[in-house]
Amino acid sequence: MSDSHRQKTFCRICEAQCGLVVTTQNGRVSKIEPNPEHVSSRGYACIKGLKMGDFVHNPDRLLTPLKKVDGEFVPVSWNQALAEIGAKLRAIHARDGGGAIAAYMGNPIAFSMWPTLMMTMLLKAFDADKLFTPGTQDCANKFAGGERLFGNPHAQVFPDIDHTRLLIAVGTNPVISKMSFINLPHPMERIGAIEERGGKVYWVNPRYTESARRCGEHVAIRPDTDVFFMLGFLHEVIARDGVDHARVQRYMNGYATLAELARPWTPERVAQATRVPADTLRAMVRDYLAADGAAIYSSTGVNQGSRGLLVYWLQEAINAVSGNLDRRGGVLAGKGVMPSPPVGEQRRSRIAGIPYVNSIIPAGIMADEILTPGPGRVRAMLNMSGNPLLTCPGSGRLAEAFDDLELFVCTDIVRNETAEHAHYILPGLHGLERADIPFFFFTVMGLMPERSFSYTDAVLPAAGEARDEGLILRQLCRAAGRPLGGSRPLQWLSNLAESLARLPRVGRRTSLDRLFFGAVTRVARLGGLRRLRRQPDGVMLQPNQPGDYLGKRVQTASGKVELAPPDLVARAATLDAEFGQELAAQGALKLIQKRERFTHNTWAHNVEAFIDGKRHSNYLYIHPLDAQAQGLGQGQLARVSANGEYVEVPVQLDDSLQPGTIAVPHGWGHQDARGLSVARHTQGANINIIMPHGPATLEPVSGMCHMNGIIAEVRAADAAVS
Repeated sequence: MSDSHRQKTFCRICEAQCGLVVTTQNGRVSKIEPNPEHVSSRGYACIKGLKMGDFVHNPDRLLTPLKKVDGEFVPVSWNQALAEIGAKLRAIHARDGGGAIAAYMGNPIAFSMWPTLMMTMLLKAFDADKLFTPGTQDCANKFAGGERLFGNPHAQVFPDIDHTRLLIAVGTNPVISKMSFINLPHPMERIGAIEERGGKVYWVNPRYTESARRCGEHVAIRPDTDVFFMLGFLHEVIARDGVDHARVQRYMNGYATLAELARPWTPERVAQATRVPADTLRAMVRDYLAADGAAIYSSTGVNQGSRGLLVYWLQEAINAVSGNLDRRGGVLAGKGVMPSPPVGEQRRSRIAGIPYVNSIIPAGIMADEILTPGPGRVRAMLNMSGNPLLTCPGSGRLAEAFDDLELFVCTDIVRNETAEHAHYILPGLHGLERADIPFFFFTVMGLMPERSFSYTDAVLPAAGEARDEGLILRQLCRAAGRPLGGSRPLQWLSNLAESLARLPRVGRRTSLDRLFFGAVTRVARLGGLRRLRRQPDGVMLQPNQPGDYLGKRVQTASGKVELAPPDLVARAATLDAEFGQELAAQGALKLIQKRERFTHNTWAHNVEAFIDGKRHSNYLYIHPLDAQAQGLGQGQLARVSANGEYVEVPVQLDDSLQPGTIAVPHGWGHQDARGLSVARHTQGANINIIMPHGPATLEPVSGMCHMNGIIAEVRAADAAVS
């Protein structure tokens, strides 16, 4: 007889965190539907959330710990794996100290609170501070900018989408990839509503995106010239006297320096690099200043450029000086349910003194941290839910680095390309197998136009011998003889919770993750988990209030928004020279990383439904005029080269691209992934092989990798010179 059960939960793949209804039969997912009653998503969910059952029950699912023996992975017991890994961690720490131990944390586990917290606790146990994440591949510029403008990396602002009268969206395509740094289910419906209420939307992008086809006006821009666009925009705001001088004087510092910086960058001048006509830029500024509430917002396409931090700084400076910061319809600073942690001591890598951002060390120097001799050289790496070989630049050198480690441990639900280099692979949980609360962006940073909160119990039991990642990390601390978080009382509590968890009823209430979630909800005055379980659709919180940020919650030493951070002003001093370089390279092709709805995440490629038909490969997307100039035709194999490396992918003609722009989606190249029975039979290539890497290629203040707007060459593969 079938045992059918329906449970409400929420997705943890991206910032939207949509409500879902999951039907299970005999312990397996049989159906996933959007939850129309969820307080935030109200019946919205994307294909990835709705197909989670294909991931949790994937035939390649890891069900037992594995150890590499003579080059092959063999199953071992948890006791053996934990004991051996713990002993190795203890020995490396005793010999080389905490600098020799590092961790990488990937997506989607980064959207779950508990495992990410426990990873930081493990690093603290070893006096280690090297945590790598995808953040320095896609968003660390915003954390660095928040720290400088607003006093804390977690101090982030977002468009008041549901009230704005004008939105300028730069380098984002929410039809395909939703929106980052904002919880926005139904993104296109809510953006489209701007026009319905008489407002206007501009999409600034090198490509005529799916979002621009839905609503608004497309403004084509040359890749990686966004900083000049922002300078021209700021220049025109000042020239039109669009500055709220009273607000600037009361709540902001550094306006005179900012204005002087913008003075030379006229719309005519910046048009030479951006290819945005001066009249178009002036019209955008006119509409921005005339709107009763306006916002400029940028996302990954900008973040991954060579000047993403400068763009973010100028963007938010424009929003601030125009009077749109902390204003209805402008940009808001939301409130989390938990206080933001204080800014810690500024740390720098031993590699070229590159700064940490938001306590994260740049992934672009991960290979250097492993391969460069000297004190602090990484000898042990713990990788949780990450596949950096396909998501970080310089993949070839990174593979060499992983093979150089004395201990490499991967925790995941499948054996991906990165795990092939591991000494041990540990089976972790799928999101449906763990309890959770909204992740850090919402719990602390409050990046929600509509403030809400949800709790979910696990929907499914753990598959096979898979374990909660938080438990794995705590057990590794114990096996290595190091107290969790460097605190013996915390380790004692962890041990007690683990013991109580073996008791049928008591254990469910006293597991350490539930105790943590309960503490968070009580501090947030949400009534604890018992109350939240009775509200599976989530609870609405007090709405954001414009006017409650400036002069009240800005965390800089002055209490004011700092419009001219000294290190960013110094960085901007190089822009004249870089502008000249842009003009000199006007005839070159620039490579961007096009995102795709089904296959943007590398872990999506091991499910048949996501790589069906033409989606079995990535492609070189190229404008027909550029293809003709290079002698390329539809379907032909092309060689794309940069930085002394190349990949070969088939051609897809695409007139949505601005001429001079080419695009290749990232995350492909699974042919050697022996643990992925579906993905290994796909085609395509890992475009990150040709991306610039190493300390000299990173944005110097934020540590961001340069992965958009790369100058590249293309030619027919059969005509290429080896």
